[in-house]
Amino acid sequence: MSEHPLEARLISRRLIADLAARTALDTPGVLRLEPTLKNLLTHLGKGTIQNLRRTDTRTTPARHDGVFVTVHNGIADVQLDIATDIAFAALNVAQAVREQIARTISHTGLVPGRIDISVLAIEHPPTATAARPPTPL
Repeated sequence: MSEHPLEARLISRRLIADLAARTALDTPGVLRLEPTLKNLLTHLGKGTIQNLRRTDTRTTPARHDGVFVTVHNGIADVQLDIATDIAFAALNVAQAVREQIARTISHTGLVPGRIDISVLAIEHPPTATAARPPTPL
């Protein structure tokens, strides 16, 4: 048996993007992730061809609606776009999301890097009564 353990990489950028999305959605005050035109254009931009040709995919960004993740040298950077509930202070929600995502990344064995949270909308949450069909007269 070798004295040097094998290094396995089970943590992917896609997993970090999924964890960041779930963590944000589980944070009180977050209504939803906000996919943006910027995310779409970034995905379709000139970097896409370079990413397709790239053989080293360890630094290729991963995208999830409203989430953009890069991992380099064991550091995970996250950019997240959210909509928040008007009943919560948006700045406090963004800070809570940032702290929760940093904690979640730490549990994967990666180091949390830059975590940018953009609040793109502040709205009233959908109500349960809005989802019910009208009663007949």
